[in-house]
Amino acid sequence: MRGIWEETPRGLRLGCVALWVVGVVLLGLGWWGDRTGFWADKSFITNVFSSVTAAAFGVPLALVVLNRVAMVQAEAVEVRAGLRLAMRVVGDFAASVPRLVPGPAVRLHDAAAGLLALERVAQAALKDWGPNGDDGALADLRQQLADGTLENALEDFRAAMRPGSQAVPAVAEVAAHWSFLNTTVRSRLLETGGSWLSAHLAAQIDEYVSRLTADAYLDGWLRDLDIALRRFTDGSDVPQALQELWRQLEMGSEVAEAVIELGTLSREACAVLAPAGARTAA
Repeated sequence: MRGIWEETPRGLRLGCVALWVVGVVLLGLGWWGDRTGFWADKSFITNVFSSVTAAAFGVPLALVVLNRVAMVQAEAVEVRAGLRLAMRVVGDFAASVPRLVPGPAVRLHDAAAGLLALERVAQAALKDWGPNGDDGALADLRQQLADGTLENALEDFRAAMRPGSQAVPAVAEVAAHWSFLNTTVRSRLLETGGSWLSAHLAAQIDEYVSRLTADAYLDGWLRDLDIALRRFTDGSDVPQALQELWRQLEMGSEVAEAVIELGTLSREACAVLAPAGARTAA
């Protein structure tokens, strides 16, 4: 009862106290009337006076209780509305991720594996190159480039992702759904006592979405990789070209990884938010 009273608006509490004071005064007058026989021949007035006295005590209690019931109902409606919103937005987010890969998804996995392998070879070559400029450290990387490993990986990436202007709407859609989910929906769920994604899951999704939005066309690294590859092949400024080649291979590998992992993570987000919302809404 103390909690209910503290949650009651101040104006309503003042009104209740005023009515209770009036009720005490009326109760005192009624008791005096009984003692003196004032009500003996005034049956109608007696009934009216009794009703007003009872109302002075009962109406404030009813108002406090009804106000509490209304608050609980409003909170429940808000909770259900927040969960329905979370279910809809997380579903839209999960549905938008596959549109990042208009081509065969298996080719994206092949591209990611190829780019990651080349990135590690380039990293090893960069490490072994050292201050002495040992050209033997580049043999493995040159062999990988000569046997078409890079060409195959880039062909798989282009076939799966189709980078360029076609990628922009898909990236924008994924970013918009995640931004709305991670700000507006997250706030509503936390305000109404709902559950949100784990910090690790939310951070992973945010990182992968950031990788994609850094270049919405998904082809900037391809142009820079081509420049670095030509510089490396021509033998001009090998250390700088090798450094840039490794960096662009790493970037391409990260883009492919982001798209692949977003598919899995978006489904995990649905599993966290949608079932809870479905049970509560029901």
